[in-house]
Amino acid sequence: MNTKTKIDCPVCGYQGIEGNTCPNCDTDIYLIRSLEELPQRPKSWTTGIAILMLMIGITIGAGGSFFALQTAIYTATVPNPTASTNPNPTPQIITPVVSKPAPSLVTYTVKSGDTLSSIAAKFCSKPTDWQLIVAANSELQKRENKLDIDQVLKIPSTCKNKTP
Repeated sequence: MNTKTKIDCPVCGYQGIEGNTCPNCDTDIYLIRSLEELPQRPKSWTTGIAILMLMIGITIGAGGSFFALQTAIYTATVPNPTASTNPNPTPQIITPVVSKPAPSLVTYTVKSGDTLSSIAAKFCSKPTDWQLIVAANSELQKRENKLDIDQVLKIPSTCKNKTP
């Protein structure tokens, strides 16, 4: 420690103390001296850059919010002008929605020695269509190589059916 720095006593006000103890009131000023002798950090350009980056970020965020709000402001629902101005509106024809019958579900019971590729070869256009069977049977996810004997699998209608 450099003890040549002169410090004033914070207790009695004695001026120009060069040691770690006040000669007037015996106050220990070691800690104050240590703090005074710490090197002063010069002001660096990194603080300015950090503040600039912060301001740019805030500007981009505010600008993004502004443009998002502008889209919401200019989006409007316009009523149908023909409905209110035409005294004899044409009645709308409502077509009932008829649901298609569900495709017949084909199932297959796993036998000893079966693999997904062999089952896909039986029911689909090619053995690599085993992924369609996995998609239709969620219990096969992440265990494609482990089929249980007597396990019933759904064969999807997306498989191009062949005669088994």
